[in-house]
Amino acid sequence: MLTTKITYALADWIREWRKCRNEDPSLDDCIKFAEWKIEDYKLTESDRMIIESILLYETEKS
Repeated sequence: MLTTKITYALADWIREWRKCRNEDPSLDDCIKFAEWKIEDYKLTESDRMIIESILLYETEKS
């Protein structure tokens, strides 16, 4: 389950990725990050949609 703490961590991670690499991470990269943070939890389709929304929000801000 995606918690507020994990969604904030994902947003921070996306911003840091963009800052260091001058490119946006892929959705798969974001999903892998979330899975790594959550550990023993299988992401649902709803979780994946939330991750995609966070990625879109963070990449549109530039």
